[in-house]
Amino acid sequence: MVALVGCLVALAVLLPLALRTPAAPVAAAAAATAAPATTAPAVPAAATPGDVPVVRPTDRPLRVLFVGDSLMWGSFASDESLTYRERISTALGAGGPVDAVSVARPGLRAAKAAVALQKQQGPFDLVFVEIGANDSVSITPAQFGADYADLLDQVRLLAPQAGLVCVGVWNGIDEATPFDRELRPVCAEHQGVVVPMTGLYTDETLRGPEGSVLPDGTVRDQFHPNDLGHEAIAAAVLDVVDH
Repeated sequence: MVALVGCLVALAVLLPLALRTPAAPVAAAAAATAAPATTAPAVPAAATPGDVPVVRPTDRPLRVLFVGDSLMWGSFASDESLTYRERISTALGAGGPVDAVSVARPGLRAAKAAVALQKQQGPFDLVFVEIGANDSVSITPAQFGADYADLLDQVRLLAPQAGLVCVGVWNGIDEATPFDRELRPVCAEHQGVVVPMTGLYTDETLRGPEGSVLPDGTVRDQFHPNDLGHEAIAAAVLDVVDH
């Protein structure tokens, strides 16, 4: 009887301990699970476009390369000096002499622009690429992405260290967005900054009016920027350039 009582007493003492023992590893596991949350690095803030540096040589003018289609060429501006390309050149010229080279013409697409750049000689210190309006009505976004990568590869052969601005596709949101989606990562891979254009394009005061006549007799359409449009494009581009 004494032995039986002893066993019962032992069970009364040990059973609660046995029931409580698993709680410790569970608590420890929970603590281990919670611990990384307190030590994990903070999620970085959303990236914002940084300034494109302008490094002016001390022994020669700043060499600037403009690559683009009819917008870069200056279609439907009422004067050459009012094109966004010339507005950018003028603004850059305020900081010192500029030697600007333009590879631009109406109808130019990314693939043809890459070929045209093979005739140029670097180095360049600053590059502006505005292309895609013609591509957006001619080829698939995927093909444009490949052509755009070839174009920027050629840019980097001429200007390995240059600041690079990639101007987004000038077209409506539905038309431009799939092409901008291809353009953005390619520009980033080539250390460039993208300036989107759809916000400006959708402001109809920056285009046309269709049928209006320029001093040289050219009749405007409703697609290309007018003088206010060229001014707005230049301002948006210069906003990311540390000039």
